[in-house]
Amino acid sequence: MNIATETAGDTLTVKLDGRLDGVAAPSLDAKLVLDGVRELVLDFAKCHYISSAGIRSVLKAHQAMAKAQGKMVVTNVSPHVREVFDLTGLSDMITIGKKTREISIEGLELLSAGVCGECYRLDHETVVKVYNEGVEPEIAEREKQYSKAAFVMGVPTAISYDVVSCGTRSGVVYELLDAELFSAVIRKDLGNLDRYAKMLSDTAKTLHAAKGDKTILPDLKHRLRGIIRDAGYLFTSEESEYLMEKLEALPDSDTCVHFDLHSSNIMMQNGELVIIDMGDFSTGSYLFDLGLIYMIYGIPELGLSMLATKIPTEEGLAFWNHFAGHYFADKSAEERVFWEENKYFLASLRTIYAVTFLPGLRSELERWIKDILLPRIMATRRAA
Repeated sequence: MNIATETAGDTLTVKLDGRLDGVAAPSLDAKLVLDGVRELVLDFAKCHYISSAGIRSVLKAHQAMAKAQGKMVVTNVSPHVREVFDLTGLSDMITIGKKTREISIEGLELLSAGVCGECYRLDHETVVKVYNEGVEPEIAEREKQYSKAAFVMGVPTAISYDVVSCGTRSGVVYELLDAELFSAVIRKDLGNLDRYAKMLSDTAKTLHAAKGDKTILPDLKHRLRGIIRDAGYLFTSEESEYLMEKLEALPDSDTCVHFDLHSSNIMMQNGELVIIDMGDFSTGSYLFDLGLIYMIYGIPELGLSMLATKIPTEEGLAFWNHFAGHYFADKSAEERVFWEENKYFLASLRTIYAVTFLPGLRSELERWIKDILLPRIMATRRAA
């Protein structure tokens, strides 16, 4: 057996290639140097046989991590190995991820292509969201988990089936019978932007009225504190301090927020909108979603309406204005003023976040932040 290890921070990933039997088990034991490890990942993608000796090695590793109050995950487990885990009772103690289904996107209809990935139609009943190269597979697993939680909470989202692999990329399959991408619907009917903007507003309000399960969903405001710190190299100390001040000034909320809500992450099915791409589903203020929507459609200089939705820039701006009119129709004057004072900051948050996980677009994202968004944010401080 070949055993390869990778360390990232306090996470140790061990990739097994071959048979984990009595001959290989001592080699695995020797590789498991767990001092300082908080999370151990055993990757069985290329291991399709495990003996009782291998089971004992896995059990010892689990016990060592439990004693150190750490976490162990076993991933990419084939049906045969899973059966052995089940028979021995190990699957009752350890988090086990099955081997993902392999798919090919060759010849599939491309529904949309955005900053994070693409959406393809698998057949008339299902679509697949495929993340771009470099996005960690754990994000797809998280998206599936959040999609199920959102469905139970009453959010208009599609049923998520399974996580799949497409070469070195990962994705999530959704059940969407005869559905059409909302961006495509809008592009074919640009004379009815107000109608579609109201549909998006109504869907957003339904999402933002749903109470989030905090045992499953992260608090977005808390996550963004760390994200701004991680992207601190972009800012002066004054800028970082002001961004944190702006973040803390936002209202807290335990309701749902999508944080990537735009027409290319929504499907239309039987005349109704269904949200997909739930990887950043969280609890938090509705303002986080409005900031993202404004960034996509309301700031023409970024060019994101065309990039993310293929809706022309001018029509995208008109779509934003219709949407804002509908969304704020039942909000107080104070809320609208607060939005206007913070809109560029709120628009910047998704871009700052994307810098941390989209290395291929980092230079362009940094340009948007430093040349377009940050000067406008800091201008509000000088004007105050």
